[in-house]
Amino acid sequence: MRVIIAVLAACALAAGCQTESGNANPNPNPTRTKSFKYSKTDGMTQATAVEVRTHSPTEGGILIREWIRANHPGYTIAEQELIPDTMLRKMYNMVTIIGPDNGSRRVYFDVTQFYERVGGGLPGTPFPPPR
Repeated sequence: MRVIIAVLAACALAAGCQTESGNANPNPNPTRTKSFKYSKTDGMTQATAVEVRTHSPTEGGILIREWIRANHPGYTIAEQELIPDTMLRKMYNMVTIIGPDNGSRRVYFDVTQFYERVGGGLPGTPFPPPR
């Protein structure tokens, strides 16, 4: 009985360690791990703002730069502006980017998720009373 259990355990362990031959990357879709960090919108208007899904303001800034680098190669950030939407209780970051041909473009990011941690609240809500 012990021998059968040992053989079954060894087979299960060996099966769990096997990978496809010739596939050095175990993740068949390497961008999948990052795709949940953003919505699938284009960011050309506030209505189609790219939602940055993080609670960390530091990571939020990094994700915005990475998204711009991936979707608008060669563009650099010229300026940023926070835009509150009190009706929807959202906060947007409007980023003006400049391309290699000196053309500018605006990209909108929904930063509500991590702005709550920095700003102390969303537009239209009072700040917590001081202690």
